[in-house]
Amino acid sequence: MTSTKQLSARLAAIETLRILKKERIPVKLVFDKLLNECSIQANDRQLANNIIYGVLRNQESLDRMLQHLCNKHFKKLDPFVYQALNVGLYQIIYLDRIPDSAAVNESVKAAQAARLPKRLHGFINGVLRNSTRKRDELLMLVNKPGKPVLNHPDWLVKRWTKRFGSEESLAVCQQNNRQPSLILQSNSYKTDRDALLQTFTDVGIIADKCIFSTTGLVLSDFHGSITTLPGFEDGLFQVQDQGAQLLCQLLLPIHGQGEYLDACAGVGGKSSTLLQLMKNSGAKLTAIEPEKGRQEKFAQNMARLHPEMTIPLFQGTLQEFSDQTSKRFHGILLDAPCSGTGVTGRHPDIRWNRREEDFAKYQETQLELLEKAATLLTPDGILVYATCSLEEEENEQVVEEFLKKHLGFSVEDCGEQFSDGKNNFIRDGFFAPLPQMGMDGFFGARLRKNSTT
Repeated sequence: MTSTKQLSARLAAIETLRILKKERIPVKLVFDKLLNECSIQANDRQLANNIIYGVLRNQESLDRMLQHLCNKHFKKLDPFVYQALNVGLYQIIYLDRIPDSAAVNESVKAAQAARLPKRLHGFINGVLRNSTRKRDELLMLVNKPGKPVLNHPDWLVKRWTKRFGSEESLAVCQQNNRQPSLILQSNSYKTDRDALLQTFTDVGIIADKCIFSTTGLVLSDFHGSITTLPGFEDGLFQVQDQGAQLLCQLLLPIHGQGEYLDACAGVGGKSSTLLQLMKNSGAKLTAIEPEKGRQEKFAQNMARLHPEMTIPLFQGTLQEFSDQTSKRFHGILLDAPCSGTGVTGRHPDIRWNRREEDFAKYQETQLELLEKAATLLTPDGILVYATCSLEEEENEQVVEEFLKKHLGFSVEDCGEQFSDGKNNFIRDGFFAPLPQMGMDGFFGARLRKNSTT
């Protein structure tokens, strides 16, 4: 596709899903690449994004419906036709605001734009029109009492059932299948939560205080662009899940005049949270991020949120940083690369992209990073190891393996960092909220370096 090609919302959604089915890469990368290569109107981008994520959250349900509607197995369908049916069927079954006729006609138009044979135009039209007549029948098919469709791969459901029990596993899957609410964190350098809430209320935007985060707001019904929210350009807030906000508290209390390190900074979300926790302490923060695209977004976010500060960002790996610095840190946050199974509600492509053998590969990288981060701590310093995974291989097992080799470190109960009912996020002394608790799934371990080490 050339840069002059105009894509409709449905065609963009179909193309993104088609490529994603073929390649195990993040859906955002696929969609962003398509946006760069083709011309798509702003409102169509939002609709396409909503459809893509909706299809991914309901993939198993849609497959069962398609199997019921089609004469041949859906896996034998042409890849474009299969995704055109997914896109049309999702709108018909799950999106009340889109007329059935529009959902059908736009899928057919997408097939025409893709220059598929006319017989396939008729096939798509027939299947989708049939689905409008059988809506109740199709919904009953996927909502059988006692046998709900979970829209997660069987191997992952089995793992979670074994780990958390059938009731919690079901709750996690059901939460993952809902469109997540937008969570914001107020920027204490420029405002506070009450003032930000009033800012939204004044323009008719419904917002509520987060239950667990004292700096967070939830916008349950907002589905537009973040940049259009009042206060965005002024840096009054950032997008940050409650779990991520609470996770940073594992580094408390902040050492006065201390040195702190965000060892896997990404685009700077947790760096900003740490800066707020360090406010008025005299402590300093250093960040590390090796990927160029994230470095650029980190700089943009810091310029918007903390323009009065200069946050040193090392543009390389943790290993390279360790080789070049003599500095030691009182606290280190290591938010390690992981499978992301705790955030599959926000990133539904993860559940379909991951394989069980991936966890061991992540563990190898996580242990290497943890080993290197440990060398950068001062005596009596705190190292917080974190992931957004629900898997033991990436969480408890990593900590266990690390402690076997580092007798000078001890693990501390994360529950002591929280009060006011937050201890229900603690499992065996680790910070480990599950997605059904009103936030994303996370893991956090608080490791202290022995003062004599």
